[in-house]
Amino acid sequence: MKRKTLTGQETLNEALRENLSPQAVATIIAYLQPVRTGKPDVDRQVQWFSELLTNLVGGVENVSELFDEVGL
Repeated sequence: MKRKTLTGQETLNEALRENLSPQAVATIIAYLQPVRTGKPDVDRQVQWFSELLTNLVGGVENVSELFDEVGL
């Protein structure tokens, strides 16, 4: 049986799911939200990562619930 080759994005998502709880992901998102470096490329990359993490835990509503759960 041939194994499906994962894309870089799929590999990253899988690694994050295996190593971070939803609560840890929400905490990371909370700390990334206010980050502004004044460097557009860096800010864009931080925003991308925050959005990736938000999608990883099921979207904005789930993130809000997780914020409440961990006291953020």
